[in-house]
Amino acid sequence: MKNFLENNFKNNYDLIWKNFLQLEINRSYEAIKLLGNANAYLVLQVVAWHNFLLVTEGGNEHKREQIVKKWLKENRIKKNKKYILTYTLISELTGLPLETVRRNVKKLIKKKWVRYKKQTGVEFYASEENNKKLTNEFNLKETAMVVDFLKFVSSLDNRTS
Repeated sequence: MKNFLENNFKNNYDLIWKNFLQLEINRSYEAIKLLGNANAYLVLQVVAWHNFLLVTEGGNEHKREQIVKKWLKENRIKKNKKYILTYTLISELTGLPLETVRRNVKKLIKKKWVRYKKQTGVEFYASEENNKKLTNEFNLKETAMVVDFLKFVSSLDNRTS
């Protein structure tokens, strides 16, 4: 299977890469539209990724519906203090300067996406309205984009040109 995937990618590189980049551009466009600017998108993407890791940690749920239900429930539950998301880590993961991260976290706090405490770091803490926008609108769009991309890739034959 690994060789088939690698060969398919190598043999259809231009087609796959163009579609992958289009997926990234479309996802970024939707995220920036949701959050207002690219820096807020990058910061919240890391915070949401961190929250996703915490929500799915040790779980056997793999279906989207199960994970969304847990995501919405976990939004208000105390997180594992072992995994603290700091400004510095967000800066390292996004490539944004530390002060830019701080400013964007403050804006995301005001817009009710995150919270910050020195002891617990930056945490995903979206309002009910924001969480619904994220799970019922944005994530559905990005999931559809990924599914379309995967369908496209699986439709390609393993050409050897």
